[in-house]
Amino acid sequence: MTHRPGRRRGIAAIVLLVLGAVILGGVTMAKSVNPPARYSEGRAAGWQMAPTYTDGESIYLEPVDPEKLRRGDVVLASVPWSLEKTQMNRVIAVGGDHVRYRPSSKTSGQYRLVLNGDPLDEPYLEQWKNPSAVAFDVKVPEGSVFLMADNRMNSDGSQYANNGPVPAENVSAKVVMYPMAKLAVWGQVAGGLVLVAGAVLAFVSRRARRRAGAPVAADAAPAEPVAAGAAGEHAVAQP
Repeated sequence: MTHRPGRRRGIAAIVLLVLGAVILGGVTMAKSVNPPARYSEGRAAGWQMAPTYTDGESIYLEPVDPEKLRRGDVVLASVPWSLEKTQMNRVIAVGGDHVRYRPSSKTSGQYRLVLNGDPLDEPYLEQWKNPSAVAFDVKVPEGSVFLMADNRMNSDGSQYANNGPVPAENVSAKVVMYPMAKLAVWGQVAGGLVLVAGAVLAFVSRRARRRAGAPVAADAAPAEPVAAGAAGEHAVAQP
């Protein structure tokens, strides 16, 4: 069989392009599937939870038992520092916890909140952000939660003395990542990468075929051998 340069890459490119299209098609179908009844869909309002959630971003809410709230949960709650009916915040501490912060001192080499005597790791904060604009030292009452937004320098929260902890019963829902929505996000990324890989392979394959089809100069024809006793030479006659 005649070898065709770039043929295998071309086949691989077609496979990847088709696969990428199938993945993105599946993502579109996944987005159209309605979440279970226990979930309700909404949109983030404002920038207080940036960079975790930005203004207008789709969110999924799930009813939550106030007694089952956990540190780190992102919740929708009625809070005294907001004119909105409810606002998104993060649960930093629950009833019985002791949380504090001193802007003038560092813990473990960087500024951190201290929860029950241990530095609190908050990977959801932007690295250059301080965990609070003010100092505080609070013992959270039972049945209450200590709430702060992720955009600490541009939001209000329980860290301010005129606010303080919020009754857990004020929490109406927990913000969750609906599994199908999470799958759709990763599907978009995967489908996009597969399409890019297919396009690159297609380009490489086409380039290889063009190079193979370029005209090649023919080798110079070999010189014809000169016959012995070239014409025009006369033999010497014997006497």
